[in-house]
Amino acid sequence: MDIKLIKPKEAAQILMCSERTLEHWRRSEKGPSYYKIEGKILYGMDELYQFIEVSKVSV
Repeated sequence: MDIKLIKPKEAAQILMCSERTLEHWRRSEKGPSYYKIEGKILYGMDELYQFIEVSKVSV
C-alpha cells in the first residue's frame, strides 16, 4: 500500500485555497477527507484528486 501524505500547507496550494479554509472545512465536515495521526493533520494525494474530480461542474 503506497499512500502519499502531505501537510495542510501543501494541500491548500494544490486546492488553491488557504490553510484556514481547509481548517474550516474540517470543522464543517466538508472538503477532502484527511488523516489525523498523532495529532497531526495530513491529506492523502488520492483523496485530494478525488475531491477535485467530484467538485467538477459539467455544463
